[in-house]
Amino acid sequence: MEHPRDLSDAMDDVVATLTAGDFLPRVYHHEHRVFPGAAEKITDLFGWDDLNEILETHQLRVPQLRLSRDGKQLPETAYMEARAARRGRRRIRVDPAKLRAALSTGHTLAMRYMDEIHPGLSQLSEAFERRLLSDFEFNLYASWQPTGGFNAHWDNHDVFAIQLRGKKRWRILGRNEFSMHARDSAMGTPPAEVVDDLVLAPGDVLFLPRGYWHDPVTEEGPSLHITGSIPSTTGMDLARWLLDQLREDEAMCAELLRFGDPEGPREVLRRVRERLDEAFDEEDQLKRFFAVRDGAQFGRFKLGLPDVDTTAPVR
Repeated sequence: MEHPRDLSDAMDDVVATLTAGDFLPRVYHHEHRVFPGAAEKITDLFGWDDLNEILETHQLRVPQLRLSRDGKQLPETAYMEARAARRGRRRIRVDPAKLRAALSTGHTLAMRYMDEIHPGLSQLSEAFERRLLSDFEFNLYASWQPTGGFNAHWDNHDVFAIQLRGKKRWRILGRNEFSMHARDSAMGTPPAEVVDDLVLAPGDVLFLPRGYWHDPVTEEGPSLHITGSIPSTTGMDLARWLLDQLREDEAMCAELLRFGDPEGPREVLRRVRERLDEAFDEEDQLKRFFAVRDGAQFGRFKLGLPDVDTTAPVR
């Protein structure tokens, strides 16, 4: 698996195109948008040879590797087997014949955290992170038949779907009323109204905000696409960060006495409320919060072995 250095500039161009104009102030988090051909420069970033090599050389298990059809996940035993390895050991690996059989009957192959496995997808993920100032991770979906893998569902994060091979049909429905809560994406009932019905071809990109029901189905196979997930930053994140800043504050550390004069606990609560109000009223509080998050190390760590420490004395 070669590191696609020659596509670095192309990746930056694609991310810049997707996030240009009114995208960040008007579209991001709010509404879906299709970008026809926006990723044509990078469709060779990941292909069937890459997928085959990863399946051949990595020991992937559920939940990182899944097969599903019509919302039902196939048991791992239906496409995995314990195979003999060196020195009498046995390893659970993909069974090629069983995997092909499952895929031929309409199951979708889904793989998580692809940016931690494939160098090119890691680069592309970092390009998105630099632009959006957020964590970003890629999942992969491959299917061979005109079937759906997961039925209509919604995600609790924003998504960029990039079609690499074949064609995928996306039926987009309304937004789920529970989408602003950190709950299971299976919650709720899909609305009857279809907001959009579109087909993505290689190089097309779809942005979909969290909470929108969608039902992707392979239109023309085999189909291969990746989805980049962007976690939401919410008021809960701000509140947790703020409480962490106040962990040694005198008012916040006062004990709530359960016995004795009831005015004691009330006084503590009054002081806590006043301290929180003061903290939230600070003009630069939100600016400081985002500054801390922006300074986080979103990118993948790099080791640079074996040059660990050339100055250390040899013993």
